[in-house]
Amino acid sequence: MTLFAFALVIVSAIAHALWNYISKRQNPSTIFFWTASVASSIVLLPFLFIFHAGLAAIPLTVWGLIVATGVAQGLYYIFLAGAYRSGDLSLGYPLARSLPVVLVALVSLALGRGGQIHPLAYAGFAAVTAGCLILPLPRFDDFHPRHYLHRWVIFAFLAALCITVYTLIDDQALRILRSFPALPLSNYGWVLLYGELEGISISLFLSIFILLRPSEFRILKKVKRSDLWIAARTGLLISATYALILLAMAYVRNVSYLLAFRQLSIPIGAALGMIAGKEAVTYPKLTGIGVVVIGLVLIAAA
Repeated sequence: MTLFAFALVIVSAIAHALWNYISKRQNPSTIFFWTASVASSIVLLPFLFIFHAGLAAIPLTVWGLIVATGVAQGLYYIFLAGAYRSGDLSLGYPLARSLPVVLVALVSLALGRGGQIHPLAYAGFAAVTAGCLILPLPRFDDFHPRHYLHRWVIFAFLAALCITVYTLIDDQALRILRSFPALPLSNYGWVLLYGELEGISISLFLSIFILLRPSEFRILKKVKRSDLWIAARTGLLISATYALILLAMAYVRNVSYLLAFRQLSIPIGAALGMIAGKEAVTYPKLTGIGVVVIGLVLIAAA
């Protein structure tokens, strides 16, 4: 990973922890993330005109990936909202953010990219997994499967699966776009255009989801205008955060390393939850977060 990519990921990690803290404070529903996604898509709409030359050049395969990532990220927001409504930020956030590091590495192995992963990184992946297993425990002497059956654990795990899926989809889509030197846009142009198309895809999926669920539609009618403005501003922060990651993908050998560095947001988000959000501080929680961070350091050093 280049120094430029590392800087992009650091800024993205801080911004990511911040928007998750804001979301948790709003006790988010699907409506919250739908508003955030729509607002971001509207603000970034000029990129469709600025980079219009790239639209006609996008291969059909990439259009399919744009639809797929919209579904995966839409589901991610739905599951993330469920995790934050039923659990602490300092629990759900570390679990949802760290598990994809392991999952993406496993997929990379399955796709034959294991040679790109340093042996030390595998120790890091093991530590991340161990940290995730420690996090939900109320006490060290109370290890029981029931602690992994809480609603927030299930939602956070499903959110982690979605992160894994859309990260791999986006990586593949941008690899395809960058593999055609004759295409009319630079790497920066493709990132901005792809990010806007991705946002539109997410917005459409969440719109369909809300329309098909009367309970969600009733929530929309009751939302205060001030809450909509908070969601809209959060959407801009979300888009900026992920745009930095999409850009960094061009400067790493393997996307699993990028995902690992991005998890520097975990201790930041957990600290926001426990300090600013006044969430419970337990030894298993602190230990689990610490083990996860150690795992990330091992991966970063690989």
